[in-house]
Amino acid sequence: MTMKNKLHIFENPQQTAKAVAEILSEEINQKNDFFYLAVSGGNTPKILFEILVDKYSDKIHWNKLKLFWVDERCVSPNDKESNFGMTCNALLKNVAIPSENIFRIKGENIPQNEAFDYQHTLKENVPMENNLPKFDLMLLGMGDDGHTASIFSDNLSLLNVSETVAVAKHPVSGQKRITLTGNIIKNSNRIFFLIARKSKKEVLSQIIKNEKKAENYPSYHILKTTDAEIFADKNVVE
Repeated sequence: MTMKNKLHIFENPQQTAKAVAEILSEEINQKNDFFYLAVSGGNTPKILFEILVDKYSDKIHWNKLKLFWVDERCVSPNDKESNFGMTCNALLKNVAIPSENIFRIKGENIPQNEAFDYQHTLKENVPMENNLPKFDLMLLGMGDDGHTASIFSDNLSLLNVSETVAVAKHPVSGQKRITLTGNIIKNSNRIFFLIARKSKKEVLSQIIKNEKKAENYPSYHILKTTDAEIFADKNVVE
């Protein structure tokens, strides 16, 4: 599959999120047992969650969903920067996902301890394949700098470490993050990149064209080595 074949282009971020919501609804409902989903923070996932509440709250078998996070900032869950907090306000407060099916990364804990604990949580609660937890769907974003999850260009080694969860640091702010690492991301059954905002156009273009510069971007390495798909609005794609 070439990079261009991985592209699904829509009119705007709302249409992009709507397409993913439709797929998610079908896949959760068709699964015979639990559906294992890892989500990211950001504006487009927030739009997705709002669509799920507005259009699918009574159509999805929420009790079949087991929900995890791709990454989390090391802040309390009620902090405005918390990925869990955003998901909670946009989605969890408005649909009937059983509390025992929600596995948040505790950003308020000591980062190294929480990375170790979340690694254990994944091993205990997600089916294993290839000696790694295997998600049904991994929802990723991409930053203006080409990062995904909390894997940044200055720490590409996180794409291939043996640990499934690690502590990362934002290269500019120095803020600590807890993130899933490359091998568990790549082990997922399906991987969707949700990409909006014109500021990401140049980086995405370099990735799609397999330009040398793209090798600096964590997102490129995930897309190059998996069947990951890109859901983007037309403002992001040339």
